[in-house]
Amino acid sequence: MIRVAILGCGWLGLPLAKKLSQEGYHVNGSTTSLEKTKLLKEFGVSAFHIDLEQPANNISSFLDADELIITIPPKAKNYAQLIEKLLPEIEKSTIKRVTYTSSISVYGNATGVITEETNTNPLRESVKQIIEVEQLLLNNEHFNTNIIRLGGLIGSDRHPAYHVAGKQLKAPYDLINLIHLDDCIAVIHLLLKTNITNNIFNLVNPYHPTKAKYYTACCHFLKLPLPTITDDSKNNSKEISSDKISNVLNYEFKNNLILS
Repeated sequence: MIRVAILGCGWLGLPLAKKLSQEGYHVNGSTTSLEKTKLLKEFGVSAFHIDLEQPANNISSFLDADELIITIPPKAKNYAQLIEKLLPEIEKSTIKRVTYTSSISVYGNATGVITEETNTNPLRESVKQIIEVEQLLLNNEHFNTNIIRLGGLIGSDRHPAYHVAGKQLKAPYDLINLIHLDDCIAVIHLLLKTNITNNIFNLVNPYHPTKAKYYTACCHFLKLPLPTITDDSKNNSKEISSDKISNVLNYEFKNNLILS
């Protein structure tokens, strides 16, 4: 039985933990919420109350696994420092491979078709810390690492159309670069079944209409007020390519960006 530790059982980590447990993995799941530990246990997950900003006596037990998946977003100002302090604990654990869920925000305002070879260009401090964490993990010789740069996250309870309904749409002719929760879980699960190491992957649905077309269609479908489109600027945005991970895993993305 493969043992997986998921650091951060939030919007992505919680359903991922549930899925892997259902698939027969032994799953350790961490959360900063005592209430959520009860939910993890209901899913058959070994629950750990861990806050990286506080001393954790149970960190070695949590890291008693083969695979570590880090899904903690960069909310803390010392985010990279917190992950760096965790490295010695990972090094002396049984962890053989780390999967880190990063973000396509590392590409900043780069335009055109963006691949994993495109230079990073962080525009915010939080994104600089994401890149720092990527490098800390990839450069560590004690374990292997895969980086997954996620697009804008959507799911049944998290649809961006609700934020733009009835409002003026900014940059309406930019292209969307979104990824559904179901695809995130499916791809991470597939990656766990491989021996792939020390790679960077973009994970974005290959459906890239303009924001104007996409959000209008979403609001129609969800019966929401349509967004206002007054900006006549031309499309000069990025299109994130997921060709690499599609080819490596032979993965077919789901048609779920509107009907989510």
